[in-house]
Amino acid sequence: MTKLTKQKILAIASPGGHWIQLNKICKPLENQFDIVYITPGAKYSTDKDSKRIINITDASADSKLKLIPLVLQLITIFIKERPTAIISTGAAPGAIAILLAKILPIKTIWVDSIANVAQLSRSGRIIKNIADKVITQWEPLSDGHKISYQGSIL
Repeated sequence: MTKLTKQKILAIASPGGHWIQLNKICKPLENQFDIVYITPGAKYSTDKDSKRIINITDASADSKLKLIPLVLQLITIFIKERPTAIISTGAAPGAIAILLAKILPIKTIWVDSIANVAQLSRSGRIIKNIADKVITQWEPLSDGHKISYQGSIL
């Protein structure tokens, strides 16, 4: 009899509020899925609970040269972990992961930050036409088609 393995999700977010929101989303999923957390927040990689946390290079529109090592790290993680899905609450590292996932058979979910009340985040605006699912935490930002509102995380 073969043992069924859980589907693997890569959960990726920048430090701070993005990380807090990602953990609130993924916590209830941890029993159902094998979740690997990825963040450029080195301080989170020492969390005491049983999460698997991989630390990556941080990059942004203001630090474009850091995109090269970030992309290489993410490709290496994709090869090693073989995820079936990626979920991100932002910012740039999550957006890059979703862009890379589009060339692979990996499903992607982008949850835009609750801090963005008037419009999607800069990363969210880039990702909205690339991610398989885009979720906003503000009902007025939902377009009823590509961007959906499913309530607030906090």
